[in-house]
Amino acid sequence: MTVLSRLTKLGGAKEVTPYTYLAPTFSIPFNNGTKFMDIIAPLRDESMRANDSVLQGLAQGPAHAEWDIDVNGYPDLAGQFFRAIIGPDTVSAGVSTTLTADSAANATTISLTATVPANSILSVSDSAGANQEYVKITTVTGSGPYVATIGVGGGTGGNSMKFAHTAAGGSVLSQTTHTFNQTRTFSTVWPTYSFTTDDGVDQLGWTGCVMSELGIKIDPKGFVGFTTKYTGMPSAAQSTFSPAYSTLLPIVGWAWTVTNAGASSTRGLTFDATLKRAVEAITSSDGLQGPREIFPGALEIDGTYKAIFETDADINLFKQAIQLPTVHTLSQPPLAGGAIIAITMSQSGYTTGERDLGQAYTQLTQALSGIANSTDGGVTAISLKNFQTAAY
Repeated sequence: MTVLSRLTKLGGAKEVTPYTYLAPTFSIPFNNGTKFMDIIAPLRDESMRANDSVLQGLAQGPAHAEWDIDVNGYPDLAGQFFRAIIGPDTVSAGVSTTLTADSAANATTISLTATVPANSILSVSDSAGANQEYVKITTVTGSGPYVATIGVGGGTGGNSMKFAHTAAGGSVLSQTTHTFNQTRTFSTVWPTYSFTTDDGVDQLGWTGCVMSELGIKIDPKGFVGFTTKYTGMPSAAQSTFSPAYSTLLPIVGWAWTVTNAGASSTRGLTFDATLKRAVEAITSSDGLQGPREIFPGALEIDGTYKAIFETDADINLFKQAIQLPTVHTLSQPPLAGGAIIAITMSQSGYTTGERDLGQAYTQLTQALSGIANSTDGGVTAISLKNFQTAAY
């Protein structure tokens, strides 16, 4: 029977034991550019046998899997990708507290058991996660109970709560900061991932998947996008699963801000960054068709930045080899969850500077690369603020 492709499910899990299958712990809402396949090298016997044919025999050679996953910039899913390509997640946990009293709809303050940082974004929900909303608070006063004043970006887009909340059984949470750095040593065990698919025909699992590439695309006209590449073990039959997709909207491109040339800039038009590790599926004397292991090399980051050309500040980064920090920050509106992603290259090298006079206004296209430095502990560091309290 013909099946509907949009019903396909894709889930992932960070493996506890490398190359040992783990059922999905997160679900991936993917776009049309996603593809996955088993790659089996054909071994062709083309020996000469006194006949008029080239191919005399065909056998299977080494096998592995390749993945291309194309997704929108969901701020909770993003941490899975940053952990897979950069390195360990250092967690600075948010505050978990409760309301000390019920709160009415359109309330401009809430009363809390524990204090939270001023000018922070909170997740407020009732028992079992009902009536969840995100609010930005400005000031916190008192010494228990603590009174938090709601600022612009509250539940209605103004200075108030959207829902009424019952204190009993509810929760209030401030954001957790995840910082991903390159802290790799000789003995580092690199993270591997299991992926599971159910396309209505097969239910398959792939183990030992290692990320080789993460592309980040920023354009103010659309959603932020991620494209990922993995190499993994060949597929095997697994059970289906019940997906639990992100409830958050992807980060929008217009929420992008840029710091370069020693100052903030409003001239950015697009930014494409690619983080890469050369990954090799090692076939050795283990008597198996699949790889012995999948080994990732060192990290590099390269990007293309397009900007309005109305000052020499941008092009001088190239012409004068000014290797200042470059930071691209993506900030979700508070109503949508208020997540923040900051992509930092504390020493950035701009390698081209090309004027584009073919548009209605003058533009500049530049290529840049992250240079290893002690501030980042490598070529880049990425931080992520969201409401996931556990490390990725």
